[in-house]
Amino acid sequence: MSASPPYLDHLTGSHDLVTTYEVTRAGFVAAALEKNKLADPFVVEARTLRVKAARARAPQDLLAIADIQSALLTAAGVSNKALVHLRQEDYAEIISEFIQNFLEPAGDKFVEELVYRFLLVRGDTLGGKIRNLAGTWAQRRLIRYIIADLSLAGRPYHWLQGVSGKWRSHIEAPVVDDLRGFSWQVRDQHRVLLFNRKIPLIKNEAEALQGNRGKSVDLCLFDSREEDFADHSLARQIYATPELYLALGELKGGIDPAGADEHWKTGFSALRRIRGSFSRMNCTPHVFFIGGAIEESMADEIWGLLQSGELTNAANLNDEAHMVSLTRWLCMQPVTQ
Repeated sequence: MSASPPYLDHLTGSHDLVTTYEVTRAGFVAAALEKNKLADPFVVEARTLRVKAARARAPQDLLAIADIQSALLTAAGVSNKALVHLRQEDYAEIISEFIQNFLEPAGDKFVEELVYRFLLVRGDTLGGKIRNLAGTWAQRRLIRYIIADLSLAGRPYHWLQGVSGKWRSHIEAPVVDDLRGFSWQVRDQHRVLLFNRKIPLIKNEAEALQGNRGKSVDLCLFDSREEDFADHSLARQIYATPELYLALGELKGGIDPAGADEHWKTGFSALRRIRGSFSRMNCTPHVFFIGGAIEESMADEIWGLLQSGELTNAANLNDEAHMVSLTRWLCMQPVTQ
């Protein structure tokens, strides 16, 4: 007698997947608070710039204040990436033109004009951080559930540090925002779970002919040891061996209902690409989806895919029972194709 599909441990129907109003509201409140925290350093920079620039009696005097030259370049619209392509003489020319065209016309309000333009440009950087918030939150939340599952089971594990690229023992407290993967054992079987990896096997036929290097996948579970990934040659072999992939998943953490359908379309497209690529190699790794904002129409579609077997598992990121069940499926049970 075959075992029940894993999703039935926490789902009874599509309605269980839907994100509730209360969760959506809490998500928006948390996002607003986090955005303000992210904005704090930029506000302090702007206040500091205003104090330092206030020493200048005229816009041209700003050129003599050595420790705000970088800020002047920022206010002029030069990004950090652009700086590496410019020479020192270019810096001076850009700042002079910026002062002449924008600060001098502001008259005695030139310091305020400088600060406003500085904040305007720094806002792009803040915007990028905010756009990455959903993905960061989602991965952070999943990581904490995985750590809890492994720890409560008394199962030793290693975690992959992003900065050093080295595997660390669970005895060293994991740094969640610098964690790129886990390794553990299930009985005598070794498991490695990696986040955000470009998988060379995932491509359509046209992309394969064009030499495409593959697509990035949010979550990849391998039948392998962590030390194999420390060896670049062995790691390439693992990535190129379809039988070593046990499960692949998409993680979409956005909480805004307005973007939910678009996130699902992106996630579903990725999952369909995964299934198609592996089916051409006669392999059927488990495929799963975790979403933060799941509307009714999405839930109906996901439930249909679960019932048809196109999806092995799915969970709402904001439902504790879902996440405990899904991480137990990933971490505690032998996963076979």
